Order: sequence, then structure tokens, then C-alpha cells
Amino acid sequence: MTKLRPYIIGAVGGVLGLAILPISGLLNFSADPAQSDLTDLYFRLASRQSIALRSFDLTVPPLDDPTMVQRASGHYELVCATCHGSPAGPPEQFAQELSPQPPLLMQQMERWRPDARLFWTVRHGIRRTAMPGWPSDVRDDEVWDMVAFLGAMAEMDASQYRAMAGTASCTDCHGENGEGGVAGQPRLDIQDPQYIAAALWAFRDGTRESGTMKAVAAQLDETTIAELATKFGRSAKFEPDGAARGAEIARMGIPQADVAACDSCHGETGNPLYPRLAGQDTTYLLRQLKLFAELGIERGGPYANIMAHAIGNLSEEDMHAVAEWYGE
Repeated sequence: MTKLRPYIIGAVGGVLGLAILPISGLLNFSADPAQSDLTDLYFRLASRQSIALRSFDLTVPPLDDPTMVQRASGHYELVCATCHGSPAGPPEQFAQELSPQPPLLMQQMERWRPDARLFWTVRHGIRRTAMPGWPSDVRDDEVWDMVAFLGAMAEMDASQYRAMAGTASCTDCHGENGEGGVAGQPRLDIQDPQYIAAALWAFRDGTRESGTMKAVAAQLDETTIAELATKFGRSAKFEPDGAARGAEIARMGIPQADVAACDSCHGETGNPLYPRLAGQDTTYLLRQLKLFAELGIERGGPYANIMAHAIGNLSEEDMHAVAEWYGE
């Protein structure tokens, strides 16, 4: 015991030192850029090691799908470019005066590896910086889209970036008149205005999960939501023309698996607060079906409990068939 006494005393002293250090006021937390960056260096090292530890066992999905890059581009332009810049321009002036300063991602992405660390950073943010976590706690699929986009952005020039990211308006993702155009994004012109308004309210209030749409809907008041719903809603009608298995499920359901007929809710004579499916983007439909299968009611939305039950016994093969039947 006597031999261990110096180590015990040293350990206790170290713990006391760590406890006293913040109370002493010696650590400089000033945001003045003229101040020493020793504190920033300390916390940058701590954050890097924290991210490395917590991301080392993440499974990285394939990131070479161009629709992933496209889906995330508008969100980057709306939310991220202000602080991190883009191929189309530098960050806003206020971001250049932050301390610590947000990294210029066009340069940072050349050395930001592996992808799991980038995912963890985008998903959870970094404390003591202006970097927030992703607005949705359950939409990891959106975060992986952003990881794919950030990797691709480093290779873009200004014109390529602007053609993809647009100006972060509704039409960039959903088409000039809601007719779609970006793979994996929903078309709006087949939906009842009541449904569009309810969806925007749900995104804004956080009762339907999407970090991308929450960032958009958070800026909308009641009047604007009503105007958008009227502008984009219900100008097109389509007759499904896809897989025979999908037609069977849509019209008859799968009684032995307790799966109801999709058309009973989503057909032309269904509840106007339920989405119409005929003519919708196939990739978008499949993604939503998988989200309900994976997240259940946590996917959110006014009728998430109904969909979570309805899709519970639907196989992935059947999901593909339904998406292909309704999809455009």
C-alpha cells in the first residue's frame, strides 16, 4: 500500500486539478479572434477523438447513388453554405468571424475521412461550435444523403453546384408546378391541397420526421403554407401502370397477411388528407415504405400509426412491386 501511495496521491491530484481548472478561469473562452487559440486546440483534439471513438463501428452504406447527392444538395444550399461556403461562393461574412471558424468544406473534404466520422459529425453536431446536429433524430437516411453530397461536392465547379442545388426553393426539388423532376423527391401536383398543408404543418411542428423538410417548413407561416398548398396541389391525375403484383396489392391487399388494399385509402376516392400515390416518384414511394417499415410510428405524420400497422407484414419485394405499380 505504501508503494502505491504516490500514485494514489497523483491520481487524486490530477482529478482535483481537472475540477479546479474551469473554476480558476484560466481557460480562455473569448470569441475574440485576437485571443490565443490554445483553448480551441484543446477542444478540437477532444472532439476529434470523441468522434473517432463513437463512429468506428458504424456501417457505411453505398454512397455512389446520384439520387442521394441530388436529394441533399438543396438542404446544403439552404442551411450549410452560409457558414461553410460552396463551389458557388464563400461563406457569409459573419461566419468568417466566428471563433472557432467553420471549416471551408470544399477544402476540408479532401482530408475528412472516413465517411463514418463525417456521418457522426453531421448527425450529432459538435458542442462548443456553431455546428448543430441533424434536425431529425431518426432520419439517418437523410444524413447519409448529406455525406454522399459532401463527398461529391468537392469535385463540383460553380455551374455544376448551382444546377444541382438551385436556390433552395420549393421548385428546385418539386418542379415549377409541383410536377417533380428530382429523382427521389415527391411530386406535389397529384396531392390534395389539404394533404400538402397538413404535411407542411407536421414537418414544421416536428410530428413528421425529416430534417430536410423541417428546415424548410420552420420558415413558413400559416398564410404561406396555405398559398403553397393551393399553388402546387391537385393539377394532375394518373392511372397506375406497373407491376402486376403491385396492382394486386393496391386493389385487393394481402388478406392472409392482414395488409389492406392501398387504394382503399390512397385511391382517387380516398380521404383527401391521405396522399395520392398514382404518378408519384417511384424512388420516393419505396423510400417512404421502407421508412414506415423501419421506424413505425416514429416516422411521424398524422396517420403514422395506421401506416405502421398496414405495412407491418409487407415484404421488401412487395414494397418494390407497390412502388413500381403506382410510380411514375
